[in-house]
Amino acid sequence: MQKLLAAFRNDPQFFATTIFGGQNALRPKQLEFFEKFIANDHITFKGGVGFGKTRVMAILVWWALFCFNDVKVNIFGPSEKQIQDNLWNEVGMLYNLIPKALAEEFEYTPSRAYRISSRNECFATYSAANKDNLGTVRGIHATNNFVLVDEAADVPNVVFMNLENIMSDVNPKLVVVSNPAYTSGFFYDTWEHKDISKAWAKVHGRMSDNPNMTPSKLAAFTALYGGAGTNQYRVMVEGEFPIGSTSGVIPTSAVIEAMNNEDAVAPADSPIIWGLDPNGGGKDRSILVKRHDNVVPEKPIDFGNLDAVQLAQAVYDEWRVTPIQQRPVEICVDANGPGYGVYTMLFNMGVPVRKVMAQSSPTRDPQLYSRMRDQLWWMCREWFIEGGVSIPNDPDLQQELTLPFYDYENGGKIKVESKPEIRKRNKKSPDLADALCLTFASTKTGGAKGWAWSKPIDYPGLGIYE
Repeated sequence: MQKLLAAFRNDPQFFATTIFGGQNALRPKQLEFFEKFIANDHITFKGGVGFGKTRVMAILVWWALFCFNDVKVNIFGPSEKQIQDNLWNEVGMLYNLIPKALAEEFEYTPSRAYRISSRNECFATYSAANKDNLGTVRGIHATNNFVLVDEAADVPNVVFMNLENIMSDVNPKLVVVSNPAYTSGFFYDTWEHKDISKAWAKVHGRMSDNPNMTPSKLAAFTALYGGAGTNQYRVMVEGEFPIGSTSGVIPTSAVIEAMNNEDAVAPADSPIIWGLDPNGGGKDRSILVKRHDNVVPEKPIDFGNLDAVQLAQAVYDEWRVTPIQQRPVEICVDANGPGYGVYTMLFNMGVPVRKVMAQSSPTRDPQLYSRMRDQLWWMCREWFIEGGVSIPNDPDLQQELTLPFYDYENGGKIKVESKPEIRKRNKKSPDLADALCLTFASTKTGGAKGWAWSKPIDYPGLGIYE
């Protein structure tokens, strides 16, 4: 029996299929959650609806009770009824699937599940997480101390401050799970706060992660939740945080209109421009965005935190494998600071690069802008507002495009919020959006008015001439 339990502990998929049957095999996203749980002590899990996050947490409860001694699994949520109707109900459903010989070792009640031979050392229970029961939250300790916070976006911040006390135990696990409904609060910070988020292993689930989700079903849900790009769609289908209502440089409505805009088709003879925003060896990402006139045909490429030499080689490789007719006429590289080395290496490799000094003076309309970055963001804004453009359905790009605010400096010049200023708001750097903005530094496109509108014009009444 001990060998079997050891196998269960090392292989959650084997546990799920053996104990609950093949129909409860862990899906890829559920298996990813288990892997993050085993390897980390802080796990944050955001997701839309319908891909199985409640079921995988219920499986985890029983996995813990089977595989660990001296284990406490405490489940918290906004209210006891919410837990009873959802996660605890799933725990009960799974209990009824346990083979009888093994089920006899456990007891499941409306408020508690435990191993009969050690009911005080090996159990799972739940309670509401609110300011009135902080004493209960603080007093949780065990060798294997597993805390699951369901619908964490609706749990007060002070609760999480107290739950951190479990980290003094031998094997603590703090899991926060929720639909990403709000752009503030502790759950939001585990993903978006520039410092807090570093401590959390992340799992992101989308409705499309459900293997039973067909394209037609997904299209129906997309329509139900208001269409791609709306906040309800972002939360429920894509499992992404909503976009704030405060308007930034680029209006949210213009970004949503551009999402997978099928009416926007780039003219075949129009130039392709790439924008490269190097991380400069810092904490930001290195991002490449490709723009074909009025269309961004694919999602941004994230090169992560490569150093300058690695990044230059990766971009060169991407350029080299791209068919000649799809290669860019220019790659606009932010060459400020360490980015200059990336630009120089690409130039020496024979790649058509343009040096962009984003923090230097603008190249046009100096009466409107103080810096090149302000000019590029405003040109990107004009591109969206004029319409007839298309970007991929990428929630991260969508969110970043609407993130920076703008103001007017003395003399009335436009000032776009800088990356350091954005970080002071505890937001992450908009690297994807910056890379898109860099494409507007090219002189090969005719500037901000160089894109095309390819929607067919409908002239009503022409049928009388046929």
